[in-house]
Amino acid sequence: MPKPRKQILVCVNERPETSPKPSCARRGSYEVYRRFKDVVRARGLRDGVMVTKTGCLKHCSRGITVCIWPDAFWYGGVTLDDVEEIVDRSLARDEEVARLRMPDIPWE
Repeated sequence: MPKPRKQILVCVNERPETSPKPSCARRGSYEVYRRFKDVVRARGLRDGVMVTKTGCLKHCSRGITVCIWPDAFWYGGVTLDDVEEIVDRSLARDEEVARLRMPDIPWE
């Protein structure tokens, strides 16, 4: 694989059910991760885009957290239905998806 020009970071951190803090894995982040992989592959973007599972990205209260790097587009509450829009806009056109933008909040 050539050096990727973009990286999609998807939090798949999982905390115990008894944890007072939520986690992305319990909200379906593995499915979101797999959908990103499938869409990137289907669109022929694998040579320039790496999809990576991560541990906690420190925005647990905002739902599934995704970051597009190096653009530093931080998204919260990402669902399966958001994946194609993120790929179309953030990867293809270098645009942020404003409705998913992580607010400028303290890191958790």
